[in-house]
Amino acid sequence: MNEPRPVNGLSVDVEDWFQVGAFEGVIERGSWDSLADRVERNVEAILAMFDEAGVKATFFTLGWVALRHGPLLRRIAEAGHELASHGHDHARVFTLGKDRFAADIERARKIIEDASGFAVTGYRAPSFSIDQRTPWAYSVLAEQGYRYSSSVAPIAHDHMAGARRRVSPSGRCHGPICWRYPSPPLNSRGGGWLRAAGASSACCLMRFRAGRSARSTGVMAGQPSSISIPGKSIRANPAWPGHR
Repeated sequence: MNEPRPVNGLSVDVEDWFQVGAFEGVIERGSWDSLADRVERNVEAILAMFDEAGVKATFFTLGWVALRHGPLLRRIAEAGHELASHGHDHARVFTLGKDRFAADIERARKIIEDASGFAVTGYRAPSFSIDQRTPWAYSVLAEQGYRYSSSVAPIAHDHMAGARRRVSPSGRCHGPICWRYPSPPLNSRGGGWLRAAGASSACCLMRFRAGRSARSTGVMAGQPSSISIPGKSIRANPAWPGHR
């Protein structure tokens, strides 16, 4: 008898190359509009790749991007994917404080909803930056109408606030907000791993992580897995679906 396949998670951070935490002290936010904008090209390539693989994802989108790419957000939603918030301009939560955080997530949610025509209930903190320094974060998310957060990563990383220990992949709740972890044993979240794997490997990975193969260690163990793709990590490649 075939064992049931686990439900796996697939998500995209809709952000551009100049908006990452590593550039916070290098590229001024006021200069962003003058820089080469690659987000639309990259997301279109991702949408084509997901369509070929037959998978759906959550697109955690910056309000800054939504404000400038409304038609792109509508295409994401019309393709059957979920739109969620990644904050407005990639400011890490522990740098904001409670009041500024509330204003940031309210602004981002309203912009994304206005641009797409769809309700936003999910949130992912930039650089997974909800941690022990932000005990107020979940109550603020609930006050602003969010239902879940995907803002904690069980890894050590110099640009992420994430948990420093192995954690259960199951969702948990903190008051009215449910929070979920990218889960072991294969945590392929992050652009570096996918760039090293190459586009064809990433597309195959999406297929079996979506439950289409029983050859993955995580799937064979019956454990849900999670893949998150930073939109900035996609590069034009003639072998990719949607390349132009």
